[in-house]
Amino acid sequence: MTQDPDPREALAAIRAARADFPGSVDYPIGYDLLYGAACGLLVAAQGMPRPWDFIALALALAGLGLMVMSWRRKFGWWVSGYSPKNARWVAFAMAGLLLGLIGLSAYGRYVGPDWLWMVSGGIGFVAAIVGSRLWMRVWRRELAEAAR
Repeated sequence: MTQDPDPREALAAIRAARADFPGSVDYPIGYDLLYGAACGLLVAAQGMPRPWDFIALALALAGLGLMVMSWRRKFGWWVSGYSPKNARWVAFAMAGLLLGLIGLSAYGRYVGPDWLWMVSGGIGFVAAIVGSRLWMRVWRRELAEAAR
């Protein structure tokens, strides 16, 4: 592009860059499995007996932090789940579901049954994977619409 670009050329370049962007964010299913494991562990930790609850919580939080750092290193950026306009509602729904599952784990810990943390953690694992893929789909569609 020249020093004083034609506005049509600049707009075409922006649209082309945006159109290429959503397709360039392909990541392996392993990322979803790790994310699901971290979220499932985060949920399950609330119902685990001591000292396992502290260990599981620390592992889950460290795992989530390492995933963000790995993503930034690989792609050079990170998008918060709550920042995209349309995709944020998927993140809010997923956060609400995970908070409900955390409550279920805590209920099992204090009221019973003692194994309820395993069930809620497993549901959290699956919900995180499905929610992650759904969020990425909505976000990609949002980017594609913005490129038009």
